[in-house]
Amino acid sequence: MLGKLSSLVAVALLAIAFVGSVLADEIKGKITKVGGGGREITVKAKDKEITVKISGSRTTLEGVGDRSELKEGQSVAVEYAGDSAKKVSVTKKGK
Repeated sequence: MLGKLSSLVAVALLAIAFVGSVLADEIKGKITKVGGGGREITVKAKDKEITVKISGSRTTLEGVGDRSELKEGQSVAVEYAGDSAKKVSVTKKGK
């Protein structure tokens, strides 16, 4: 009984993780504006511009130590859902 329950819980957690990754969108472009010490960034691609919130605990950062290192002109790839960034990868340092 306990084995079946733990298997069911594991399957449910995997399903939730999968749905969360499927629902995220991605944009690749340059940071055009940084607000609140890196708590919010605007990213512009060729055909799109979005503003997302950067969480100190829920957003994964790659290429920088923390959100205060995000600067205008940096090339980034951002995975986001709604107005919240899930992952920000700095691919090229800007100014």
